[in-house]
Amino acid sequence: MWIGLDAAEAVALITTGLLSVRGHRLHTLTATVAATLLVVDAWFDTMTAAPGADQVSAAAMALGAELPLAAVCAVLAARGHGRPAD
Repeated sequence: MWIGLDAAEAVALITTGLLSVRGHRLHTLTATVAATLLVVDAWFDTMTAAPGADQVSAAAMALGAELPLAAVCAVLAARGHGRPAD
């Protein structure tokens, strides 16, 4: 299950990057999907981690990578949402 979630995150992030670089308006949709998947991953990781080192590692990944990247994706989606259609 984790591999599937991580693969979906990777596809959403790569698609967002490609669409954004090309100036395609659908990058807002994929950025929203990526942000949602990253938040869900951070939540599941921290809630299912065993107490101790696993929980510290999950919190570090959530706070250091997943949630900041989700915030970047959310900002990217919000900024692109107000643009006129191509």
